[in-house]
Amino acid sequence: MKTLFNRRLAAVALACCLSLPLPATVVAADADATLQKAWTAFNIGHYKETLRLVQPLASNGNPQAQVILGRCYESGLGVEQNMETAAQWYLLAAEQNLAEAQQLVAYAYQNGVGLPKDGDKAVAWMQRAADAGSPEACYALSQYYSKGQFVERDQKKAFDLALKAAQGGYGQAMLFVGACYAYGVGTAEDAGQSQQWYDRARAAGLDPDSHVFNKVKEYSMEE
Repeated sequence: MKTLFNRRLAAVALACCLSLPLPATVVAADADATLQKAWTAFNIGHYKETLRLVQPLASNGNPQAQVILGRCYESGLGVEQNMETAAQWYLLAAEQNLAEAQQLVAYAYQNGVGLPKDGDKAVAWMQRAADAGSPEACYALSQYYSKGQFVERDQKKAFDLALKAAQGGYGQAMLFVGACYAYGVGTAEDAGQSQQWYDRARAAGLDPDSHVFNKVKEYSMEE
């Protein structure tokens, strides 16, 4: 009788243990593994499988999964294209301070795609992404100031932001900085610095001969 009682007690204890929530590190590891599988499926064009993997994670608040799901909706991959739905997933991830999502939200506000066009919100979200360390966001901000788009035109600030992006390894920013040094836009002319940044842009696969500025130092980067 005592043996039977002990077995029942052990079974109850095991059931209690199995019902306990998993440690956060285990849950995070499982999420990371699922995301890796999702990216693999995405990159080889298995979009239905991508959706199957990321939808539960996205619904549970995983920001990386929310971005992947948003990209599927944005491009109509495995699901009917819906820019508004894509933007909402990006917003959910952006509010969790994921820089990639913050950039995507900024672009959505910038272009009025999926969200109403709003320059102030575009700048604010791009600034948040830049503050989070995104070189791409720094470069995008530099172009706002370079062109006077949504903000007052400020060549010095444009150069400083582009330089930060270039130092962070963003190729387009390297090209821009090289041109700024070549023509003295936002900084003093410096042929040596210009050549160094053009060389780095070339190493990144960009063509320094595609001029950022024309001969009279007017901007020619029209969209």
